Parts: sequence; C-alpha cells; structure tokens
Amino acid sequence: MGVLKFLVWTTCAVGLGVFLARGNVDGRSPLEHLERTWKRSVNPSAMDRVKGSVEGALEDAKDAVSQKSANAPGNTPGPRERITAEDRAAINNIIAKKK
Repeated sequence: MGVLKFLVWTTCAVGLGVFLARGNVDGRSPLEHLERTWKRSVNPSAMDRVKGSVEGALEDAKDAVSQKSANAPGNTPGPRERITAEDRAAINNIIAKKK
C-alpha cells in the first residue's frame, strides 16, 4: 500500500512540474506568469535587504567557524581551574603523603 501511495504522489508531482514548465496558459507557461507577477509585485529594494542580511549572516557564520577552527584541539589552552590555592596545597599535601 505504501509503495502504491508513493508512486501515485510521485506521478502527481512530476505531472504538476511538467505542466508548470510546459503548460500553455494565455500563450505563456504558468512559471512565466509567476515570474512576471513576482517581478511586478515584489519590491526589489526589500529583496536586496533580505539578500544583504542573508549574506551578513553567512559571513558571521564563516567567522565563527574560522574562530573555532583556530582554536583546534592542539591550539586550545587547558580547561580553566576552579580550585583555590588552599585546595591545590591540600591536594599536593595528600599526593606527597602517598609517595
């Protein structure tokens, strides 16, 4: 049953794609109508702002990745210690006693 559903939906999707690309409505394909409507209704400056913000986000992500790779395992400092000097002295005392 699942295979049959998959085949039916795939056939419908392919058919819709072929119609959108090759169909003829008023002398143009539906995709051409959609492109013309998009160009008329969408404000290009708004699209430029979105494009700029996406490019900015991409650059920020690249910077973050390059900073993390600069801090690769060989380059990272050791973990921060939260042990006080008194605790460290006590631990050293215990270690010295065991030797």
